[in-house]
Amino acid sequence: MNIGIVTWFHYINYGTVLQAYALQQFLKKEGYNCVIVNYIPQLKTVLEKIKYGKYIKRTKDKIESIKFRSLRPEIKKQLIERKNLFRSFVERNINLTTEIKSNEDLRKLNKSIDCFICGSDQIWNPENLNGIYFLNFVDDGKKKIAYAPSFGVRRIPVFKKRKIQKWINRYDKLSVREEVGVNILKSLTSKKAEVVLDPTLLLSEHDWEKIMVSPNINDDYILCYFLGDRKEYWDAVDSLKDQTSYKVVVIPVKFNSFLKNYDMRISVGPEEFIGLIKNAKFIMTDSYHGTLFSIVFKKDFYVFKRFDDKKKDSQNSRIYNVLKMCNLEERIINNDITEKCKTGIHIDNFEDVYEIINDRIEYSKNFLLTALSE
Repeated sequence: MNIGIVTWFHYINYGTVLQAYALQQFLKKEGYNCVIVNYIPQLKTVLEKIKYGKYIKRTKDKIESIKFRSLRPEIKKQLIERKNLFRSFVERNINLTTEIKSNEDLRKLNKSIDCFICGSDQIWNPENLNGIYFLNFVDDGKKKIAYAPSFGVRRIPVFKKRKIQKWINRYDKLSVREEVGVNILKSLTSKKAEVVLDPTLLLSEHDWEKIMVSPNINDDYILCYFLGDRKEYWDAVDSLKDQTSYKVVVIPVKFNSFLKNYDMRISVGPEEFIGLIKNAKFIMTDSYHGTLFSIVFKKDFYVFKRFDDKKKDSQNSRIYNVLKMCNLEERIINNDITEKCKTGIHIDNFEDVYEIINDRIEYSKNFLLTALSE
């Protein structure tokens, strides 16, 4: 069977690239011929950006990019190296179709692909609503499976529901990454939907070790990987550093993180990212995939809330979902790092955590393999 995966893979984001790699790698290990559809969405006009809710966000991103121009030349050089490492990883490790340049190119895929899978990541986020990620180009007679896509939000805007409902009802099998996604689907379709794990958990710790690049760091260290930018993150880092005397290593993302006086690891691609997590003594992050890989490698970690729970576009539910599943809700930081340090910073129940996770891994694998075989 020839399988085509429709997902994000092109962003300079560790979770995005590694979830795409993981799903394809898992299917290849199971004996399937598998390619990722080489489609990169383009929003060309201001009107399109406003329509898809991206104009304000892109304006903020533009301001951030202007700040980056003031960084030292050697930092800019390392950022280019990071980008090149991502490109190299995709070229060496992900099988892509030819580049998709038109709707006709998408429709032609029906001739060579037997089954299409969409997922994972936030490809169903209504702020980026795009029918291609709902497989709207796939012929009616082709098998369509959703594996662990995420809406990324708690509710769908009313004016977008009818379009999503039309796309969803064409699927043969539905699954999502978070429980909130099941609730959304219940309001849109009578089709059954399952909660399954992110594809990164379909590969074992050993699988990830085979591709990692270990860092040249001899000291015990706290690894910091933040996608947001809040002062309380760094206050907590300093507090934990004082408590443990560990070195602080940072994979900087936001502009202000490049200004910190820590060990900055800028030229970091996906393989180096895995190596930094594997060899860390402690992880501090606000990232969903930073949290997942901390669990994969059985690392002590704390995770911060990157979004305001009261806002409708909050994406915290995905982290709450996995921590609740693992009985690790106490790893969330609510400006209480000092108290948490007093009660102990280590996770003592990883055996119990992995008993739960292994059951969910088998459940998720069985969902996907059964969906493919039926």
